[in-house]
Amino acid sequence: MRSARVWSALLVCALVPVALGCTATTSATATATTSASCARGALHWIRVTKETELLAVSPVVEVAKDGGKVRFAFSPVRSVNPAVEVNDASVSDGRVFAALARRLDVDASFLRKPSSQQPQAGSEVDFLGAAGRFVEARGAKVIRASFTVDCPAATPVHGSMTAYYGSSGASLKCGTDPGTAGGKEAWIQEAYDMTCGRSQGRT
Repeated sequence: MRSARVWSALLVCALVPVALGCTATTSATATATTSASCARGALHWIRVTKETELLAVSPVVEVAKDGGKVRFAFSPVRSVNPAVEVNDASVSDGRVFAALARRLDVDASFLRKPSSQQPQAGSEVDFLGAAGRFVEARGAKVIRASFTVDCPAATPVHGSMTAYYGSSGASLKCGTDPGTAGGKEAWIQEAYDMTCGRSQGRT
């Protein structure tokens, strides 16, 4: 009779696992797997910087006093490709971009646009009787950020991202240093040095 009771207990355990303690190992494994996922962990921004970077610049164009509207064509300098790098596959790019969009109060799709999709065609400028040697430049406002994501039952994971945040333009006159004309941003000086500085042997 005793052996029959033992067999009966084993049978019940197989048919109704939740009624006995025989599934403790399986349940613990499932819980650990779920808890270790960082997919829903809180995201914390460590550093967020915004800086305009030079995307494209035109050659130097000689403009006469009666030149009026002048067409400038752009040559690419660099591109900006929004991306997320994080050391846990459960943290999706979409979630990180959505979190940044909420922080900046913008549309996430705007932040994810690569600079190649931004307008970089030539521009037409009316100089209104001005004469000289001119350059047009285009820049991208770029966000670079670092963050951590909380992971239940695990240490936080770290990540970084790059995002696009709009565009800028600048019109430069060779012979007039942009630093003395209100254009002190690094990307404007870079455009000047690449074009006017090179062609004039600027010192």
